[in-house]
Amino acid sequence: MPFELTKTKEFNDTFENVYKSAYLTVKKLGGKIAVHDPEHKQMKALMDKKLQGKVLGDRSQLEFSFTVSEPGPIAVKIYGYPLNAVGQKLMFGARPGVVETVISAIFEEMDAKLKEGF
Repeated sequence: MPFELTKTKEFNDTFENVYKSAYLTVKKLGGKIAVHDPEHKQMKALMDKKLQGKVLGDRSQLEFSFTVSEPGPIAVKIYGYPLNAVGQKLMFGARPGVVETVISAIFEEMDAKLKEGF
């Protein structure tokens, strides 16, 4: 069973707002921004094993890529995988569903931030 996961979601807003919502969402959910590169439409985040008060059991690394198609929505693709305690990619022994839970929470929070206008 692969522990890696890629999910894509489209947002009808400007690139600046979508990128900002992703950045603020990672911070709000307790993650750390490892790579912040809006110029190349990329971001990398390290998420803790706790999310919204729940212990998930594994840390996750998320790699965001943003695709801008004018005119049209901004596509946000997140590639994620679990990490061990020293930050290496887990190849076995990861808990199922952790990365999917983290990515789903990110997309939900981004939706909320964009709807409320930050």
